[in-house]
Amino acid sequence: MDINGKQAFVVCGMVGHRGGGCLAPLLLCEELARLGLHVTCFTLLAEFVDGQSPQDFEIVLPRLNKGHRWDWPSRCLAWQAQRRITRERPDYVFVMGITSLARYLLQSSVANQILIWEFTNANPGNKFVDAAASRMLERTRAVLSPSATIDHGIQQTYGYHGKILRLPFWIEDESVGYAPAPSRFVADFIFLGRRDEEKGLKELVHATAEVSRRFPDVHVLIAGPGSEEPYASLARKLGITRNISFEFFKTRQETLSALAQSRCLVLPSYHEGYPLVLLEAIQWSIPFIATRVGSVPDVFDGSKAAILISPKDVSSLENAMQHILSESLENYAERRMGAFTHFGRLNVANTIASRLNSILVQIANFSSR
Repeated sequence: MDINGKQAFVVCGMVGHRGGGCLAPLLLCEELARLGLHVTCFTLLAEFVDGQSPQDFEIVLPRLNKGHRWDWPSRCLAWQAQRRITRERPDYVFVMGITSLARYLLQSSVANQILIWEFTNANPGNKFVDAAASRMLERTRAVLSPSATIDHGIQQTYGYHGKILRLPFWIEDESVGYAPAPSRFVADFIFLGRRDEEKGLKELVHATAEVSRRFPDVHVLIAGPGSEEPYASLARKLGITRNISFEFFKTRQETLSALAQSRCLVLPSYHEGYPLVLLEAIQWSIPFIATRVGSVPDVFDGSKAAILISPKDVSSLENAMQHILSESLENYAERRMGAFTHFGRLNVANTIASRLNSILVQIANFSSR
């Protein structure tokens, strides 16, 4: 089936280069456009490098961008999307995540045209999932999921029994080859993401305090949006302010540069879906320590790149950090090579295009409910 010239809408909270939840819809829009579809992205926020919006798809922002306390921008954007779906009858309507945007559209007359790409860790307590929307998933055309773990969560936690199609994440192939370790690291361990307690940052600070007893010069860089004070205060209390620094990188280039010059990424989250930051790490031959949450075990169990630990386990995190710092140069080089090799298996551009094209054909063959 030829999908060239068909129309696709993508509805999301954010699109751009800001982070995983912002980057995923951007990559989807770009890939759909490359496949020959006419793409329109409805989004609450668009943030791009140097402020330059992409030219290969249309961006629609909410006409009303006030009243965030009452969620008026989301309501307005959903209404705009609904009107255009009704009028233009696009072939595909992707909604990113089980959010309030999804809820408003699932309550509308276009619910049975919606494809929800759910990539959060589908379990109780995930604050990013809209509970009301999760109870209306049966109204959708289908749900897209990046891994078997997320499949299970969607079925068990949300009680969804409809079609689930597999669409893993990917990142832009910037043709980065295997990179040997730099002569000097800007950080031994780098955390990239929002500064949020559920990212395991308190555990990271406590683990750093223990690691510093054996490695007094260990340096941990915590980079991302959000308040640093809770973690800076804890570092002061533990006497390790010289071991932990905080940064906020304004561009994706700055972020990737810091990542490429770090010894190891650390992601001690309580919840994750299919974290793009792990793909970015292995693209640059950076090994990582991460918790066994969401899709992480599905994708990285057995990889030389990864040391996987349980969430909220300071002792395991400490041991993993010490292992990275104490391993031989040869073993660390093998870990870096394992990281890049794993990236090559996961992020093949032709495979991604073929997989997405196959999904679009499957969806087109679904009978409308």
